Amino acid sequence: PASCEAGTYLDSASDACVGCPAGSVCAGGASQPRPCRRGGYCAANSSQPTDCPAGRYGSEPGLSNASCSGECAPGYFCEAGSVSAKAAPCAEGTFGNGSGFVSQSGCTTCDEGHACREAATAMRSCTPGTVQPQAGQGTCASCIAGTFINASGATACLECVAGSFCEEGASAPLPCPGGTHKNASLSVMSSVEQCVDCPAGTSCSVGSAEAT
Repeated sequence: PASCEAGTYLDSASDACVGCPAGSVCAGGASQPRPCRRGGYCAANSSQPTDCPAGRYGSEPGLSNASCSGECAPGYFCEAGSVSAKAAPCAEGTFGNGSGFVSQSGCTTCDEGHACREAATAMRSCTPGTVQPQAGQGTCASCIAGTFINASGATACLECVAGSFCEEGASAPLPCPGGTHKNASLSVMSSVEQCVDCPAGTSCSVGSAEAT
C-alpha cells in the first residue's frame, strides 16, 4: 500500500506520489485528492484547507486562492472561514454601507433621528409623525397624542397648537372644525371629540382657540 506524504497523493498512471492539485486537499497515505471544503481554499500541495480570510467568503468547494468567492455583502460582515456573502448581519441600530467588513466593529452606528434595522445598508430617516432621540436604534417612535412633528429625521415632537388637536403619530396639527373651539381646560388635545361646541350667541371659525 502507498504511503504518500501529506500534501501529495498516489498517481495511478505513474505509480508515484505527486503534489496535490490546487483546489484540493491531500491527507497523504493512500487517499486521493478531495475538493477543498467551503469556507476555505487550498493552494497546490495542500494537506489541509486554509480559511478564507476575514471579509471574504467561500460559498463553493474546490477554491484555490485567498480571493475565495468574493467580498462580504453590504450590511453584513464575514469572519474567517465564512461560507456566505451574508454570513453575519450588522446588528439592529447599525448599518454597513460597504463590502468586505470583517466584524461588527466595521458597521456604523445609526444617528439620532434615524433608525437601522438588522442588516441595514444605510440609515433610514424617521418619517414625519415619528422621532428617535437616541443614536443606535432600530426603529422610530410615534409622537404621543397631543404632539406632532412635520419633518423627517426629527429627534423630538412638538406640542399641538391652540385650536387644533394631534392624534398619536400626527405629522401636522388638525384644526377644530368650524362651529367648535379648543377646550380651555386642556393644555393639549388629542382628538376631534375634545373640541367644544360654540355657545349660542358666538361664532367659531375653523381652528378657533376660543369662541367669538
